[in-house]
Amino acid sequence: MIDEASIGAYFEARLGSGARVTRIKRTFPGISRETYLVWTQEGAAEGGYIFRTDSVGGPICPVPLEFEWKVMQHLYPTAVPVAEPLWFDAAAEVANGRPVMVRRLVDGSNDLPGLYDEGAEAAARRQRVALDHAEKLATLHTLDLEAGGFTRFMDVPASPEEAARHDFDLWIGRWQTIRTDPMPLVTEAAYWLEEHLPRNAPRVSVCKGNNGMGEEIWKDDRIVAMSDWELAFAGDPTQDWALSQGMLTLGDPEVTIAHYEDVAGFRLPMENLDFYRVWEVWKAVPTLNNGLRAFLSGEDRRVSRLNLGFGRVKLFEQLLGMMIGKPIDEAAAIVTQWRKSPYRPENAAS
Repeated sequence: MIDEASIGAYFEARLGSGARVTRIKRTFPGISRETYLVWTQEGAAEGGYIFRTDSVGGPICPVPLEFEWKVMQHLYPTAVPVAEPLWFDAAAEVANGRPVMVRRLVDGSNDLPGLYDEGAEAAARRQRVALDHAEKLATLHTLDLEAGGFTRFMDVPASPEEAARHDFDLWIGRWQTIRTDPMPLVTEAAYWLEEHLPRNAPRVSVCKGNNGMGEEIWKDDRIVAMSDWELAFAGDPTQDWALSQGMLTLGDPEVTIAHYEDVAGFRLPMENLDFYRVWEVWKAVPTLNNGLRAFLSGEDRRVSRLNLGFGRVKLFEQLLGMMIGKPIDEAAAIVTQWRKSPYRPENAAS
């Protein structure tokens, strides 16, 4: 963990002009990356910043912090709401040589108190929130990858027909590189999923990865900044709806998707959603198992890494074993029943 006094000195030196750090707060749990909120007094003005760096044992998600920085850097000039990216240090002394990304602090919260209250008014509010999220995803998914510079640092499928295959090959490669154990059941599930890869993506889009409730910054029930871009990729926009943290159950899913399609200007092949719901379970295995490596090497012996990288991975492995050989729509139904959003009441599926 970084000393907060060092962060204060780092900001004051970086900002210059008599800037003074007035408060620092670390956000938790911060298992994969350490994140600090930093407030400053800069003359007569007050400033707020997000300081983000890899954990000592490296991130859990097998994606460099610089990738997330580049995504935000290229999104900021667009209509997609993101916090202003300010600077990136590839090997910051304050973080003992780890990379550091700093962005502007956005006024808002990742929580919407009272969203799950009972009654017609609360239900109407949930639908409005879902529609706003749909609009933001549609804005993201209709960006021009080449004009926006995303093709310069993202792996991009050759065509919409190859979108699922491209993502599959990318993650299979990561799994073969970072896995801590063979896990033959996960390998079998991969071969089974390969037989069902969709080839009808409506377009190749910039996709966010993990998105929705708990993943964005909200104010007055609207998204003011989409956050955490480490799982961003170029591919089938349908995939973003498969891991949207319960956004399709906030209101009427047909109304939500129809609104998204109206804004985006294209239709989603909903059978693809079934595939990606199952595919996201598979992708969770290499994502979490990667974090176990630092525990095994002794770099980071926190039990949370063991719990996620082994315990949680074994749960996903068992879930995949339940689905192998089933029709994809039946497998997707199993995922829907099993995966509960942490931001909803316990009796609500994500």
